[in-house]
Amino acid sequence: MLGSVTARRVTAALVIVLLGQAVAYGALLGHVEHGSGRPNATMLVAVTVPLWAAAVALTARLRLAPRHAGAFVLGAGAVLSIVAMTHRPATSDDDFRYAWDGRVQLAGVDPYRYPPAATELARLRDPFLFGGPGAHRHPIGKGVTTAVNRPDVRTVYPPVAEAAFTALRVLSFGGHGNHLPLQLAAALGALAVGAILLRRGPPWRAALWTWCPVTVVEFANNAHVDWLGVLLAVLALTVARRTWLVGVLVGAATAVKLYPALVLPALLRRDWRIGLVAVGFVALVYVPHVLAVGLDVIGYLPGYLQENQYGDGGRLLLLSPLLGDTLGTLVGVVVLAAVSVWAWRRGDPARPERAAVVVVGVAFLVVTPNYGWYAALLLALVALTGALEWLPIVFAATLAYVVPGDHDTLIYAVALAAAGAGRVMRARRPDLTAPLGSPSR
Repeated sequence: MLGSVTARRVTAALVIVLLGQAVAYGALLGHVEHGSGRPNATMLVAVTVPLWAAAVALTARLRLAPRHAGAFVLGAGAVLSIVAMTHRPATSDDDFRYAWDGRVQLAGVDPYRYPPAATELARLRDPFLFGGPGAHRHPIGKGVTTAVNRPDVRTVYPPVAEAAFTALRVLSFGGHGNHLPLQLAAALGALAVGAILLRRGPPWRAALWTWCPVTVVEFANNAHVDWLGVLLAVLALTVARRTWLVGVLVGAATAVKLYPALVLPALLRRDWRIGLVAVGFVALVYVPHVLAVGLDVIGYLPGYLQENQYGDGGRLLLLSPLLGDTLGTLVGVVVLAAVSVWAWRRGDPARPERAAVVVVGVAFLVVTPNYGWYAALLLALVALTGALEWLPIVFAATLAYVVPGDHDTLIYAVALAAAGAGRVMRARRPDLTAPLGSPSR
């Protein structure tokens, strides 16, 4: 039991660290240039990650009543999110595409029919998304530029994400507030995940998710729609009990950003019919778009995979350098299939998140993505399970995005070594799932 003096000191230190994190976001986000590989973005990570780690460790030492702990974790998370929302998206311009897709759909046009640069949609152009010359804008002809990235290709986002863009466009009365409605929705979604975590484990785990720079920057600031996929996947793993509802939630998560389907093998151990429902739901939400545009519903997905070197296997940074692109891809597929079968056959049906974190973590080591927001799903699963050994993989994706130069392979190799060492330590000391070995109550 902490003495009253020690408890006050821990509380004071925690408040100071959280204030430091808020100040860091306020001071640095406004100076981060858009795009990856920027020194200021690297500085943002270097400053905020240690402060976040210290805050989580201090939270683990506090013994607060559950209600007070929950209010503190979510309240501090809200403050950090508000600070992040005072700045435009710092390291991504994806939310411009979200706003455009919502606008197009409200005009009665299927989002997979035309790219933003199409003259058929010229009547829908607005000053927020289109205009004359400007920094980080893309020319589309005749002196017109757009803030929407890849303006010459159709959208890549699946139907549930597209429905969310439309809903947010309606709720913001036609996009009033520009970035803010998308940022606010993402921040609230992240806090909802934090609230679920508070019901499933000690407060430090909810803090690990809610206060993490990945959560704050990628959602409250960059407004990535991945928040919705993570929320739906977490609900499927923890809240829903009926087979059909779990399947719908997993299917909906998959129809936000595809990769949340990685949690499905862990749920099949509970009931194989969950997979049928999930696949059926994904097919169902695609039907209206297939009827409208046919095969164009695939959008830019093939091009996106090729652009990121998944088509030839070059992006598999831990396998391709050793085995070559073709054999590395084959081995990667075998590894993913093997870990998925393991989750299905050997996972705990009562705690599917324990197998899910392994599947998602291994998948990240195989495909080595360089977009930090993709790692939010793995971060949520780490918070849900306490499997801290996977945290280096979470931050590898962010570091691969922001660190200047071609260091992605080294980053993932170091992350793999750190994760392996963490796994060995936790096998010897199971209590290391709580920082400082003392979970809160």
